[in-house]
Amino acid sequence: MKKIKTKIFTGVLALFIVILILSVLGIYFINRIAQGSKGTIKDNYRSIEYATMMTKYLDEIYQLKTQEYLAAQNNIDISKLNQFKKEFQTNFNLEAHNITEVGERELVGELNQNYIKFIQVIEGKDENNSNSANNNLETLIYLYKITRDNILGIYQVNMDAILLRNRIAEHTSQEVTFYMAIVGIISILSTLLFIFRFPDKIVSPITELTKKIISISEKDYDQKLIITSKDEMGDLARAFNVMVQRIKEYDETNLDQLLFEKKRMDAIVKNLQDGVIILDENKKIILANNPLVKLAGLKEEEVINRYAPDIAARNDLIRTMISNLMVEGSENKEEEIKPIKIILENKENYYSIEHIAVELKSSTNYRNNLFCYIIMLKNITLFQERDTAKTNLIATVSHELKTPLSSINLSLKLLEDNRIGDINEEQKGLLNSIRQQSIRLSKVVNELLDFSQAETGNIKLKITEIRADDIVELAVVALMMFISEKKIQFETMVSETLPAIKADLEKTVWVLVNIINNAIRYSPEGGKIIVKAESEKEFIKFEVSDEGPGISAEDCNKVFDKFVQVGNRASKGTGLGLAISKEFVVAQGGKIWVESILGKGSKFSFTLPISNKKGGV
Repeated sequence: MKKIKTKIFTGVLALFIVILILSVLGIYFINRIAQGSKGTIKDNYRSIEYATMMTKYLDEIYQLKTQEYLAAQNNIDISKLNQFKKEFQTNFNLEAHNITEVGERELVGELNQNYIKFIQVIEGKDENNSNSANNNLETLIYLYKITRDNILGIYQVNMDAILLRNRIAEHTSQEVTFYMAIVGIISILSTLLFIFRFPDKIVSPITELTKKIISISEKDYDQKLIITSKDEMGDLARAFNVMVQRIKEYDETNLDQLLFEKKRMDAIVKNLQDGVIILDENKKIILANNPLVKLAGLKEEEVINRYAPDIAARNDLIRTMISNLMVEGSENKEEEIKPIKIILENKENYYSIEHIAVELKSSTNYRNNLFCYIIMLKNITLFQERDTAKTNLIATVSHELKTPLSSINLSLKLLEDNRIGDINEEQKGLLNSIRQQSIRLSKVVNELLDFSQAETGNIKLKITEIRADDIVELAVVALMMFISEKKIQFETMVSETLPAIKADLEKTVWVLVNIINNAIRYSPEGGKIIVKAESEKEFIKFEVSDEGPGISAEDCNKVFDKFVQVGNRASKGTGLGLAISKEFVVAQGGKIWVESILGKGSKFSFTLPISNKKGGV
């Protein structure tokens, strides 16, 4: 049985063999060309060089002798003659030992004989010629020509040999190019065939297996791998087919149980007292229980498997319930949703809306995470009634307390009047203590009254067009005494060119006074407080920064809740100031928040709409 490892080894070995064949053939043909001209051409070039030098020195000797004849006197330069003869003989000897071509040896022999005769004539030792100058000159010219022809013959023989070997080398290189081209084309075709066929043969079963596994993850169990090879892939295919068959059998066996469990869960949800609606990741309604469809005035078949925004377009309750899902990207944002009021059987009922985004993580990486949205409509009528009763009680008690407080304050004023009678210093101290407690109690009563207004939604606003610098100035004046007592470094940064805002002057100043008062209370003696007002898009933003102990991140999330106090517990208060501030700001169309780092101070901010912009109150 062939293993995948063996197949890969075979493929790589085939490529190695192709590369080896190309390398061996290249070396062979290059060596063949080199051997064809190795040494021989070099010797031929040397013979040509020797012949050239012999010709040069033969000409020098000849010219030296002919000048003597022309001068008609025996005045030849013997030293030059000997030098030229020596040089000629040296090159002749080198040529005689460098014979490489057929016929070259005979030419060298003839050259030697004719050169000897030429030299004899030059030196006047030729016994066959008369002493006549003309005869000697003619003999000299004849011997010079035939000697020179012998040298040229040697030159030509070697030059012809070089040209012949060049033609042979050119022919050989053409043969080499032809054979190398054939081998190269065959190698390229073999390599391309390997590149395109071999990886596919290895990878295609894996790709097919991946597709089948994805289909199985989507509960499509009618999958089968058809791989007939007898390697590891064949074993994997057979094991995969057995596995799929068993999964299919298991799924069919448990399908009835799963359907039963689904029906049971549907029944539980449908019989809940609270209204429940469930949306899939595409915001299609997959379940709506009986209380929900009854409250919405719809029938179950009118909502199931319908796109929720389409139902919301014609049903107010559904639209309110899915309002925060209508905007893309807002599904996971935590926003405060106020209770809604529904009239049933001539009775007011209150419901709270709760959103739950359920993330279903797939066990594989082949599908995106799915989302399911559960929206619950909880009946909080009983709690709302109790809360309303509590608010009414607070309002009633606070209102009833104002009358005795007024009487107490009046009595205190009368007691301090000398016309009623003189009082000693100790009595004055007691009266002052009673007045301080009366002022504190009056403040608490006023806060409770403001709180009851906010709770019942009966905040009475006197909206006018006011300036930011006026608000800051009134707030600072109200607290100037406390600022000076604690030696606070107070700084305001308000531009006079800020646009006017539409707001209730009294309540806005109350909010700013409350925030600055908290900053003074928690700032160290000699600390610094900065009050700033600036434009921010369609709003004016007020900021109060201090150098106090700061607020932890956990407390920042609940600092605006009712009856909640954070920070220094030694500072007495009702815990309603910031809660009432939030109600006042929100009622005027603004927002309020806090930014703080523990140990480095806090910054409270709130916004109010600009009067000449849309969105103003």
